[in-house]
Amino acid sequence: MSAQALAISKVAELDGELVGHVAILPVAVSDGAEGWFGLGPISVLPQFQGQDIGTALIKSAMADIEAQGAAGCVVLGDSGYYGRFGFSVVEGLTYPGVPAEYFQAKPFDGRFPQGDVVYHQAFLSQDRRL
Repeated sequence: MSAQALAISKVAELDGELVGHVAILPVAVSDGAEGWFGLGPISVLPQFQGQDIGTALIKSAMADIEAQGAAGCVVLGDSGYYGRFGFSVVEGLTYPGVPAEYFQAKPFDGRFPQGDVVYHQAFLSQDRRL
């Protein structure tokens, strides 16, 4: 994976053991909007889930990109989970090939782009690579 594929990579450590990770990567939007990022992947070891480790990782990573001047962030996942971080489904902003209810965005400047989102090729499955 190329070093340029990640904008942020953070780990959670507990008693010297790595227990969680979050990554944020730049994304492209077909309308030309700049400064948008994608949240994920995020992971927490099963025995440490439910202890707010994932929540802390997401909040920290999101604060970092906002402080760096990002326009916003998208995520592919359960709206029930990511909604609590301010993500919502946006009509006209899509990730082709997935159900619309699982693709959400959070703007930092109050404006949503319109169009298709493309992730860095390092994060695409073989059938989605250009």
